[in-house]
Amino acid sequence: MEPSRVPRNPAPRLIFLLATLALTLAATGMLCGAIMSDHWEEISWDKKALAKENFTPTWYLDGQVAMLELFSGHKGHYFQPAFLVPMHGGIWTLCVSLTEDEIRLLAQIGFPQERCINYLTPDEAHEEIRATWQNRMQNLSISCSLVCLIILGSAVLVGFFGLCRHQISAVLVTGVMYLLAATFALFTLTIIHFKRAQDRGPRIIDGPEDGVVGGHVPKSILKARRFTTSWSLDFGWGGVTLCALASVAWILLSKIMRFSPIAAMIA
Repeated sequence: MEPSRVPRNPAPRLIFLLATLALTLAATGMLCGAIMSDHWEEISWDKKALAKENFTPTWYLDGQVAMLELFSGHKGHYFQPAFLVPMHGGIWTLCVSLTEDEIRLLAQIGFPQERCINYLTPDEAHEEIRATWQNRMQNLSISCSLVCLIILGSAVLVGFFGLCRHQISAVLVTGVMYLLAATFALFTLTIIHFKRAQDRGPRIIDGPEDGVVGGHVPKSILKARRFTTSWSLDFGWGGVTLCALASVAWILLSKIMRFSPIAAMIA
């Protein structure tokens, strides 16, 4: 008489499946949210540093915005007023960190009412003052982020197909695709970091006048600019980490499915 087989408990395998799906959802949402948001970096102005450069701007909105009127060299003539404003930017855009009401108030003293600059379709003035190498790095970051979004979207479809149709190869491919998404997201994060690496601190190069709206300013004023990273960058690093973990989980899931089909795991 053959001994009866005791069926293995499917609970651990089902828990692993649910954990993989939850990890995938978190990784996809966090990485997509980071790419689509515009708080990767923030630009502010140091009042003490401005004072050291012997500039005395007029401050508005409780010290948020400074206006400079610089002589053109001809008596009684000025350049167009330049505004030193706080800004926040992402992969796609660079925006003034002011509300619509604050921008309307500043418009009474000549402040342009454009709130954001789109890197995909920049205005001519901003294009002229932006360094060529930074343009290239910005375009590279946009390209890498677009590839990352395409891979994430494709991975979701392939993973859903693999689970529904019990296709082990599709599940394995999903793991590889999430690894690729993490790689391109890492490229994006690295490019965004090095795009500003030479602008941080007192050293000024021939770069863009981000943080300046209106007329041009002397390069010495840009020493008072401060670049800081913001929450989108943290989301990006978190998304890269979760994507790498999701990749490992999908690859392990394909190994588990080889011996335990999804139907048996759920039963």
